[in-house]
Amino acid sequence: MYMIVEQTDAYPMRMCYRPETGDFVESGYVSLFHDRGFPYPYGWIEGSGTPPSPHWDCLLLSEGKYELGDRVAIKVVGVFRRGDGDHKYLAVEPTRRVSDYDELTDNEKDALHRLYPRVGKGEGWFGREMASWCMEHCEKSL
Repeated sequence: MYMIVEQTDAYPMRMCYRPETGDFVESGYVSLFHDRGFPYPYGWIEGSGTPPSPHWDCLLLSEGKYELGDRVAIKVVGVFRRGDGDHKYLAVEPTRRVSDYDELTDNEKDALHRLYPRVGKGEGWFGREMASWCMEHCEKSL
């Protein structure tokens, strides 16, 4: 499984992918990830769709330095289920000895909780089993 990097902490403005040109451009909005000090890359899971069409969003918990558009091998270890259906899948590099959300470091969990500090009814951080269920049963979002 692979993800395409759409946002890194190097970009204070939200970046958007333009499939017609293959370029990433600033959206004009401050990046939620940058604003909340989220140090990890964000993007979408390859093969799930391509923004702005429905797709699966992905957070890559990695210390690696990635550039916009990089294609990165991943394994999904969890998901943040959102009430609006715009779930965020959690991934790590396949070589990492982590297979579930519960095995992430405290620093990684802290960064995730800073990113989404408010958790509504039915929302929350879940492990690999829930991520697999969501991939099979939930609609992709924009």
